[in-house]
Amino acid sequence: MALAENMISEATSSGKKHYLDEARMCLEHYKFLIILALAYAFDQMDLFTFSFVAPALTKHWGVSMEWIGFVNSCTFVGMLFGCWFGGWLSDVIGRRKAFLFSVFFFSTFSILNGVAPNKELFLVFRTLTGFGILSMVVVAMVYITEILPAASRGKWQAISLATGLLSVPVIGQIADKIVPSSPNGWRYIFFIGGTGFIIFLLSLLWLKESPRWLIAKGRYKEAEVVIQRFVPNEKVDINKEASIGAEVKKEAGTREALKEIFSKKYARKTPVLITMVCMITVGYFMFFGWMPTLLSEYGFSLDDALWMSALVSFGSPIGNYLAAFFTDKGGRKIPIVIYSVLVGILTILFGTLKIPMLIVGIGFIVRVLMDGVFVVMWSYLAESYPTHIRTSGTGFIYSTGRLLTAVAMVTVPMIYKSFGYVTLFSIIGVMFLVVAVTTGLWGEKTAGLSLDEI
Repeated sequence: MALAENMISEATSSGKKHYLDEARMCLEHYKFLIILALAYAFDQMDLFTFSFVAPALTKHWGVSMEWIGFVNSCTFVGMLFGCWFGGWLSDVIGRRKAFLFSVFFFSTFSILNGVAPNKELFLVFRTLTGFGILSMVVVAMVYITEILPAASRGKWQAISLATGLLSVPVIGQIADKIVPSSPNGWRYIFFIGGTGFIIFLLSLLWLKESPRWLIAKGRYKEAEVVIQRFVPNEKVDINKEASIGAEVKKEAGTREALKEIFSKKYARKTPVLITMVCMITVGYFMFFGWMPTLLSEYGFSLDDALWMSALVSFGSPIGNYLAAFFTDKGGRKIPIVIYSVLVGILTILFGTLKIPMLIVGIGFIVRVLMDGVFVVMWSYLAESYPTHIRTSGTGFIYSTGRLLTAVAMVTVPMIYKSFGYVTLFSIIGVMFLVVAVTTGLWGEKTAGLSLDEI
């Protein structure tokens, strides 16, 4: 039974021509990347806003570290369900509509965060914001994989995310000025995230449905029209294969998708992906989600904790831009191993530092490397399963990391108070060393291959 990837090809005497995998970058590709880069910008801006706002809430609302941890945990629970929902919705109504819905949803609740009258409603709004954010991210990860050329999809994934992550240091600098300015200064930061509605309007004009999804639904003519926009210099005719009886495998439902990714066929791949996603995601958000608060608790003033965290955040887009040069090399596997080893060692070192500029310097390097390995992981995960289970499988695997992060966010204050600052960062460092070993021993290479070869 042919998969949807096989349908995006033309039968020739010399083999198959994979239209999207072999396409040259054109205007439609760049318009697509602009939308996703802007969406990532508002997504990441809102995601990291709370780490800058949290110290102010402890001061102005009198909330405890435990409550901050609970909010973080609930946000990641929302992300967990957002992963599942986004994957399911994308399979049912298409990548484009699911993407539009998710952008609208998280932009709305970002604004509501800023007008929350009390901590109870704030908790609800943060949870729903997390739901919308990860619903969008799961769809976007798969979207890029299905649209862009095989030889460079990892590079463009990294570049689009890096461009979006330019918003993180920007919001860090804005927060550094606005949050301490008044008791309500933190509210204005959330309003900025709500301008994601601009992306919604732009997407209505530019965004096209994934041809792979259309083919999986048997909508060949529509898929042909979309593919033609990405390969304007070629004549596209996917009905040639359809007319000779090639059968398309429809998307599996959530239950069927889970059954398949845990089948013997993926007995090696799925455990590696779960380990990688869980360790990298938990380590990343334990480090940067808590950095301003931990520095404040460690003895630095609120202003010092904010400026140090803001400077470190500049490493985020740099890390992703640098990853663009390496992500398509070594089959994804080698860059992930190298990045993870470096992050593991430097994070353990970070926990022993007490001099502000050393904290900023090493923290900046860790941020560069962590964001680099994060975006390589995104590409690796999104291209690991076939079309009919791609979004459901990707959503489920990615959600495991968010579920474990939800638990970890609650345990951070307990680890800090019981074992101290050094031990907390040592635990994060070990997580990345586990990723390096697991991926190095059992990971598979995927970069540069056509999706129907993987």
